[in-house]
Amino acid sequence: MVMRVIKKSGVSATERDTVVRWVKRCLREITLKHYELPVDYATARNDLTLTIKQAGHRSSACAKGITVDLSPLKRNSTEILEYPAFAKDPVIGSQVSVKAEIALAATIAHEISHFIQYRYGPDTRWLKQTFRKPHGEGFQDIYRILRARVVNPHLV
Repeated sequence: MVMRVIKKSGVSATERDTVVRWVKRCLREITLKHYELPVDYATARNDLTLTIKQAGHRSSACAKGITVDLSPLKRNSTEILEYPAFAKDPVIGSQVSVKAEIALAATIAHEISHFIQYRYGPDTRWLKQTFRKPHGEGFQDIYRILRARVVNPHLV
C-alpha cells in the first residue's frame, strides 16, 4: 500500500511531486528508530492521506492526514510565518527571505508534526504527556526535529 494522495484542481503534477517529496523526507526523518515512534516509515506513509489544494485557505492536519494549500507557493511567498508562541525561536521560528519551496517545506513539516502528534502521540513514550495541545510542547518537540534535520539545512 502507498500514501493516498488527493490532488485538487489547479495543482500540477510537478507541484504534487514536490509536496510528496517533502512529505516523504519528513516522514523518513521522524520515523527513524531513535525517535521511538510506534511505527516505521512504511506504516506512517501508508497511514497518511495527503490532500494538495490551491484554495487560498490554511494548510491543516489531523490524525488521518494533512492538507497542504499551495497558494503561498503560487504567489512565490518567501516567508516562514509561525505562531507568536514560538515565532522568535531560533530553530522553529519565523524566517524571511527564503526560497518559496523552502517556505512550502516548512509548512509541510509543520503539518506533518501535527499528524505525528495526533496519530502517534498517545502511543509514544516521549509524547504521551505533551501531545494534546495543538502548538504545545509535544508539537514543538516534533517540529523542532523536522525543522532542524529536514528544512533548516536548506535555508542557507
